[in-house]
Amino acid sequence: MSSNQPEPSRADLAESMPAQANEFVQACKAKGVSLDYQLRTLPLVDKFISGVRAEVQQLTVKKDPQAAELVTKHVGPVTAYLGEVIRRETGGNWYDFDGRPMIETGEHQADPQPIVEGLLEHGRAQEGDVDVQSLKAYCDMVCRMQRVWLDGTVLGTYESMTTLRTSITPDAKLAGTIVAQSQAAVKTGKLTFGEALDFSSESLEGVERIMNKLHKQATEAPADQKLTEAQIIELSKLWGIYVGEVIRRYYGGQWAMVDGVPDLALGGKQSSPLAKVRKRIVDGPMENLKYFFQSIMKQLSSQKS
Repeated sequence: MSSNQPEPSRADLAESMPAQANEFVQACKAKGVSLDYQLRTLPLVDKFISGVRAEVQQLTVKKDPQAAELVTKHVGPVTAYLGEVIRRETGGNWYDFDGRPMIETGEHQADPQPIVEGLLEHGRAQEGDVDVQSLKAYCDMVCRMQRVWLDGTVLGTYESMTTLRTSITPDAKLAGTIVAQSQAAVKTGKLTFGEALDFSSESLEGVERIMNKLHKQATEAPADQKLTEAQIIELSKLWGIYVGEVIRRYYGGQWAMVDGVPDLALGGKQSSPLAKVRKRIVDGPMENLKYFFQSIMKQLSSQKS
């Protein structure tokens, strides 16, 4: 029998997940269980699943059709809550994959629904070759995969994180800041702007597309949506360090703190990538970062001649 009611759009399905998660949180609160979307709360939900599974097994033994209905009743809300924990832990985004809600976390995607179904029905689930015994174990695995992706991207051709940090600067604290900001840039580029960044010179084209959006937000957005000065400072640091790392990996140099700001010393001069990115955000395309990268090569060549 056909219905005159429109089918929910894929966007609607993905957007409904935070609302479903909140309903689950409120239902648990009414039973005296407090959930706050932190990773530490997942064992509480695992305990809830165990109780439901025991009830499902009893009904299954009796060949009661309500067994399947009970699983169906809880799959959606638990999937939504697990997904929201993963989304908040990874900075990921909900999206629809052929009617199933999934979360983009970077190089890998999280697919919480079959995990929840497996745990509800069998007390275990399968993710590729990995046997998943709990929601927390699955969330841990997803977060670990994201860290591997970020570490690998930031490492590039360096043999180890120690080698990378040493090449960045002899200042251990500053090296940690550069690595952390580099990872944040890769993560933000992918999950917020859909740009895959890998510290190649070609990746600056992706950064330029990001800069175009930030420039518009800084200059053309309504007053209540415009970038604040504090936001511009943070964005200049984030993307300035990424651009600086692209430069350093091609042309050498090391980072140092100059007047309280990270700066890249190159060929006896400060390249000031954070200041350049700030100008790009505020002044627009005339401060093109690809041209900035190319101009450094010309400067270094002129110094050698």
